Amino acid sequence: MLQSTRSFLLALPVAWFLAGCASYSGSGLTPGTSTQADTRTVMGEPAAVHKAPAGAAFAESWEYPKGPLGRHTFMARFDGSGRLIAIDQVLTVNEVAKLKPGEATRDDVRRTLGRPGIITVARNGIESWDYAAHAVDVPMRKIRLIVNFDARGLVSSAGESYDPEEFNPNGGAGTGQN
Repeated sequence: MLQSTRSFLLALPVAWFLAGCASYSGSGLTPGTSTQADTRTVMGEPAAVHKAPAGAAFAESWEYPKGPLGRHTFMARFDGSGRLIAIDQVLTVNEVAKLKPGEATRDDVRRTLGRPGIITVARNGIESWDYAAHAVDVPMRKIRLIVNFDARGLVSSAGESYDPEEFNPNGGAGTGQN
């Protein structure tokens, strides 16, 4: 009895770890079959629920950001009956390219990319939303996705930039990194 209890207690952290890995991206869910209840069980409570804009191929999306400056945000998209259509990693240059300057609003950006990691407002009133991400061409290369808003709250520019963690003009000299 003591041996089986000890084995169970040793196996429990491994099971929690594996369950956490499976639920990180929702990889255990099946589009067309899984429901909102299944998604909630596997991925937890969403950080936000977004109603789809008119003409979208889905009814709503659930936002799952992975950390305040995490490099992944997943949007679980559902049809009108609550069936999962897809789970997309949205912190990509392709998603940023969908934001039309002069048209996209803060709400549009939040529905597209999720919550920003950092919000800054410059003296001139320009507001910037900053998202940590990975480059598509080199998946482990860190980048920043930056969306700027004008005084009306519309996107004025959006794109990709170097991540300060990745960019080191000294090649590691003097930083203890080589």
